[in-house]
Amino acid sequence: FCPIFCVWVMKRSAPNVSVPIREEATGDVAEAPRAEEPAASSLAKTIRNDTPLAVKQKAEEWATLCSRDLGAAVLEALSLTLELAGLPGALSVADLEAEPQVFLQRLPEWVRAQGLDPTMYPLSPRVSQGRRSVANFEKFWAFGLAVQNGAALLDSQLVASLSRWLLMLPNATIRSVRHSATVAALAVVEALGHQTQVLTRSHDTLSRQLETSRGTVNARQEAQLKRDVAASAAHKRDMEIARNQLLETTVPQRSRDVNEVIRLYTLNEVERLMKQDPELYLQNKWTARVFLMLHDQAVDVRLKAINVIAQWYSPTAKRSAAVQEHLGQFAQRALTHLVERVADIDAKVAAAALRCLKVPALAERMKDEEFDMVVNMVIGSREDLVREEAALFINSHVFQDPGICQKEKPKKRGAAADAGRDEDRPEGEDDEAWGGGGGDSLKDLYNSETAVSMLVEYLENYMGDKLRITERVVGAFWPRAPALTHWSTMVNLALVGESQRGQGFDPVSPKQRQALLYIMEAAVRRADDEVKNARPSEKDSTALRMNEACSHIIPEMPRLLEVCRPEEQQTLLLSHICKLLVEYASDNSQFQVLVNAKALCQALRKAMEGQSPLDTIKYCCDSLLALARCFGEAKTTFLDLARSIHQDCAELLKPENVERLEELRPVATRFMMLSNRGIDMSFGSVEMMDRMLDLLNKRVEWMAEKKAAALEAQARGETMKDEDVPEATSRGPEPDGSTGAQRKRRRKGARPEAVPDMRLTLLLLECLGTSVMWHARMSFWVETQGSASPDEKDAAEKEVSELLQGFGELPTLRAALPRAVAKFRAICCRLIETDQSQYVQFHAYFAYMFVLQLALGVSDRLGLEVDETGSVVRPTGWGATFEVRVPKAHMEVLWTYLNGHYVNICDVEAEGVTFNGEGHRIEGKGVGVMPAPSQGTMTSVRFLTQQCMAHPGEDPEASGMLTLSRTDELMLAVLASRAVFESDIEDIGAGPLGLLLLTQLERAKPKPLREVAHILLRKLREHSKISEELAIQYFAMQKEAVESVYRCSGSEAALSLSLSFCRTWGVRGLPWLERPLYVILKEAVVECITRDRARLPLLEAFMPWVKGDFVPDSRCKDIEDALLRRCESVGIEGEITMHVNRMLHKLRKSAPEPAAEVSKTVEDEEVEITAVSQGSASPGLREQALTCKKCGAINLPDSNFCRNCGAKLEAQPHASPSSGSGQTKMWKVSEDAKARALAWVATLKTDPEQGRAV
Repeated sequence: FCPIFCVWVMKRSAPNVSVPIREEATGDVAEAPRAEEPAASSLAKTIRNDTPLAVKQKAEEWATLCSRDLGAAVLEALSLTLELAGLPGALSVADLEAEPQVFLQRLPEWVRAQGLDPTMYPLSPRVSQGRRSVANFEKFWAFGLAVQNGAALLDSQLVASLSRWLLMLPNATIRSVRHSATVAALAVVEALGHQTQVLTRSHDTLSRQLETSRGTVNARQEAQLKRDVAASAAHKRDMEIARNQLLETTVPQRSRDVNEVIRLYTLNEVERLMKQDPELYLQNKWTARVFLMLHDQAVDVRLKAINVIAQWYSPTAKRSAAVQEHLGQFAQRALTHLVERVADIDAKVAAAALRCLKVPALAERMKDEEFDMVVNMVIGSREDLVREEAALFINSHVFQDPGICQKEKPKKRGAAADAGRDEDRPEGEDDEAWGGGGGDSLKDLYNSETAVSMLVEYLENYMGDKLRITERVVGAFWPRAPALTHWSTMVNLALVGESQRGQGFDPVSPKQRQALLYIMEAAVRRADDEVKNARPSEKDSTALRMNEACSHIIPEMPRLLEVCRPEEQQTLLLSHICKLLVEYASDNSQFQVLVNAKALCQALRKAMEGQSPLDTIKYCCDSLLALARCFGEAKTTFLDLARSIHQDCAELLKPENVERLEELRPVATRFMMLSNRGIDMSFGSVEMMDRMLDLLNKRVEWMAEKKAAALEAQARGETMKDEDVPEATSRGPEPDGSTGAQRKRRRKGARPEAVPDMRLTLLLLECLGTSVMWHARMSFWVETQGSASPDEKDAAEKEVSELLQGFGELPTLRAALPRAVAKFRAICCRLIETDQSQYVQFHAYFAYMFVLQLALGVSDRLGLEVDETGSVVRPTGWGATFEVRVPKAHMEVLWTYLNGHYVNICDVEAEGVTFNGEGHRIEGKGVGVMPAPSQGTMTSVRFLTQQCMAHPGEDPEASGMLTLSRTDELMLAVLASRAVFESDIEDIGAGPLGLLLLTQLERAKPKPLREVAHILLRKLREHSKISEELAIQYFAMQKEAVESVYRCSGSEAALSLSLSFCRTWGVRGLPWLERPLYVILKEAVVECITRDRARLPLLEAFMPWVKGDFVPDSRCKDIEDALLRRCESVGIEGEITMHVNRMLHKLRKSAPEPAAEVSKTVEDEEVEITAVSQGSASPGLREQALTCKKCGAINLPDSNFCRNCGAKLEAQPHASPSSGSGQTKMWKVSEDAKARALAWVATLKTDPEQGRAV
């Protein structure tokens, strides 16, 4: 298909085509009649907007034009291609005669000259009806070439003319041209494929005629048949060559195109062409081309490639034996890469890969590790769509037939559905297996038990210690597995063999029962969530499912709890199931459930009184409280249990039982849980609270002694040596395996038996906090009701007396409450100050903050503060309310604790942390059911303390098992900081703690901590709208924070924090903040001027506050005058002192005057360096600055190199004051000085000796 040959043939075969004729004799170009330009957008408009029938008519007209005027037809087709690329009129008759490469080279310039935008073109999928345009464009080529004779297409050179351009246009630099030309080229390839099939059939027919006519026709007829056969063979061969040339040139290049739309279209066409010509399956270059698209960066391309491969191996696809063999060999090479796609970042691609691998032809070829990887996606993926597809894979290839998923019914309607049902149904399947009715109950029961048993076996074999995420498996199977809602089957399997022991029925193993309970708990939780979030049309079905769960599970709950009581994890799961079902049944009283209330209450009580985890007690308590709404037996059981726990706790808290603290811990756990769920477990007993405080005080004293001993040993510089250990401790290992050194460390930090350990300390703090809350709540309620009427007050006192159950009296409780609160706050502060456990310090800190907030909440009726003498303070606040104050000693302890956190985490890498200023999402860790299912609603603080309270085994404090990582310490600092900005106490949020938190806004601090500081600053800004006093407080807090950082870390850190504050102010000043900013800025600037000049660098930190939109010129003038007066009063020459001079220029809204030799065109953003000659420097400036020994220039105090000559500066003692003054000069750093300094630094790094010489 040489271009010159094509033009020559076109002239000979189509003499009516008007093209320019080159005159050899004169060399001039004769103007021949030109072909008419195609009607403007007539054909393109049909392609874009009309129906396929209209496109077919236009295609037939074009085919007629091909037979009449080939040049015009080619021009019209190529012009249509370019017009659909958004370039109408780009091709002319002259361009058609020239080389396509020349046209493509000048095309971008022509587009720019015409001012066209090729990014939006008719075939673009982003354009309205873009997909229709592509489909119609394909139909145009299909219809236009199909109606013509294949031999005529070749003889007329139409194929050659089109191929000449379509081989080059897909390589254009303009994306729209490549897209449109690719559509045209591949549509022509498909049309030529059909023509090839027609020519092949014609050739076969002629060959058969020739074979059958031998001896029956004369020689002339036989010769004519032979010529026809040869001609048809030649036409077939030429058509195949033309088609393959277009195909093999276009597809490889466009499948690697930079545009994903073109790559996706190319892949779609390859799929269609392979269906058209099955022989392409036998060529690796086409199957490998699809395989390479699995790794495409575009999601749609990867998704399409996977779907194409899935169709190759579909069981319904009919392939020849050769094709099947080739695809089988190809699968061995491509399977590993296909398995990798199940972990694709896009859920649709991963789900499509799983769906593809579910095909038996691929699944049976997977290796064991690949198979396990696919199976584990049901729990390993975070996407519901991927987990559902993995569940279907498990159902097909892990479970026995027919699996546990219900088969989808054929989507047919009416009589067609009935007629096609028998055809679609696999042999041996009855109506019930397909979701129909009419099956017997025995078979239903068998299928249900088989399905649940298979799921339990899968969990046991594949999940192992990952049972805590069984909800993912249940969620994946939930829409398609009816057995997950067969509650009676699950209950029967859990109880199988328990009542028929010795009669041939073996109970399920503990591991199987645990897996079954995980399934049941996840299914009940899923059903409960669906009831709460159901749409109106689904409420009845979801409620029916939950009602059936209550009917089948609640009556058997006592037996289940009894069977599972020896296993803590099973009891925990059952208690959560009971909580969900009982609360649902109580809230939906219209639904009647047969419940043996007495048996269920006793079973729940036994579960709570055993050695149960915290969550088990909580769930059982919630179940009892829900039952108490419907049954008086449950209320009685709850109160009896509460009294029993109270009495046990009071007995163990007596002084003579201090050695029984290990027995106290489980009792205190139940005490804490019941207090948190619904009743005051102290029953108003002040004596019980005092005994708890005494235990905490013993720990404080022990910790104080340990701390004092450690400080004393550190002061003496003493160290323990092995020879100092008595001989009794130097012997060999004990029977428990501990060595002498280990025994020595245990003895050195041994905890007395009368001192509570870390877990009990946390429990006591929690019990005291909840008891204080209950006492304040009851007292406040009585006071509130008493203000309404005497009758309501009597009713309130009567109800409170019922709550106290005779263990305490309301007047005594009310009188002792303020002193109890004061003692509790004091013991919390002492724990924060002395305790060595970060968990105890953290919980004590939050307990103190909680009590402060509680006191503020009841301050309009109750006073929880006492004075120095221990007397209750009188209401002195606004509106006769009781003020809440933080004593100075307590504030120092809280400040030291919070500051200690900030110091410890200053170098923590915050990259990749799982929490931020808003909180922490807890992820499950460890083996078993911990964390419990309820932790989706658990706060970060509660989880942190609960995992320590419920730590099993020996004391974690002595063993050092509960240690905090650096990231955990950062989380503690973030949570402790949140308590500051969430507090409504002015002494906290706007006091020293708030000030300390604001210092963490500097950019060098960890990001989660900066977020908390930013929230506090926003809170102060919102409060500034209330009054001018609060607005002044808003800026005063920032001023104090900057000054504090300056005192601790220097001027650079103060400037960084100041800039961070300024970034939060916005781009424009607010009217109500103008005067407060002026007041604080003036105060800050004046306070920087002192006689010792120590605070002068602090002026640099406040310079960013002088902003034109925030501080008007008149107020800047006032600040300037005050600054100069202050300088004069302390003996500082303000105009020539460096930092003061810079502040003055900032206030005057003008930059310092540059030297005469400096061009005024220098950008304002260039850094200015102040340098003065030694003789003209002022005394104050010389005291602050460093003098260069080489050139005599005075530089900034913190400089390392001279900014005039680049020499290294040495620290110098302050010069004595002398008289005289000079005018300050300002220079820009010259480029030569910069170059010399940088070169010197580079030399110093590589060769120190040579650098010093330089």
